[in-house]
Amino acid sequence: MAKPTSPMKRTGWAQPIYAQAATKKERIGVIRWTYDGRAYRYSKAGEGLNPGKMSVAAQCDAAHIDEAILAAVPVGTTQLTLTVTAGTAIAQGALEGGYFEINSGTGAGYRYAIAGNSAIDASGTTIYLDLDESIRVALDTTSTFNLIHSLWYSTTETSTDENFATGVTPITVTSGYYYWSQTHGPCTALIKDTPAIGSTLILGSTEGAVAVIATSVDVDVPIVGTITHLVGVSADYSSIFLQID
Repeated sequence: MAKPTSPMKRTGWAQPIYAQAATKKERIGVIRWTYDGRAYRYSKAGEGLNPGKMSVAAQCDAAHIDEAILAAVPVGTTQLTLTVTAGTAIAQGALEGGYFEINSGTGAGYRYAIAGNSAIDASGTTIYLDLDESIRVALDTTSTFNLIHSLWYSTTETSTDENFATGVTPITVTSGYYYWSQTHGPCTALIKDTPAIGSTLILGSTEGAVAVIATSVDVDVPIVGTITHLVGVSADYSSIFLQID
């Protein structure tokens, strides 16, 4: 019988929770659960990360937002050739786990999961996408699209609370390496200030830390969890319950 805190083996763990990898072992953003209710998302670090600290999502690049569909795309299509604005490189596979999103015109509001993409350099304007699902509404030259990478691709630490929190890093992670980011359940995290037991937590103004929400001003920041067993001590690590996933 598996130990209560062993990872569930519904689809297996190609990479252990407490290991990093230079090469990708899982699909970016995939979620796995342990028997004690902890959830982890497979992630790629955009910089060096530290254990017990909260990471955040990278913003999408403006060069790949609100781009035009230049030729009709029929229903059922799963492979796309798209034109984007030059200026930002995209690595092969960087959009895996992300989305091809129609933001205006015909097909607006539809979103399609990306299975893979070709690489382009900073001067490149043509990118090829493989979709996990076929186009459901035909696209035309009125359609515009966004290329949305996974929230768990190129994660970083920040002291700015107006960001999307992607989870707490359980180990030291090298920039560019793949790791599991904890998003739900009992967790140890860096604390800012002295939140009371039961306090709702948000990203703090100390890089990688969580802090108590100030209900009168923190109306535009994400809730990440609740402090559980102990009153928080600023700059210490303490028990919280993550509630991102």
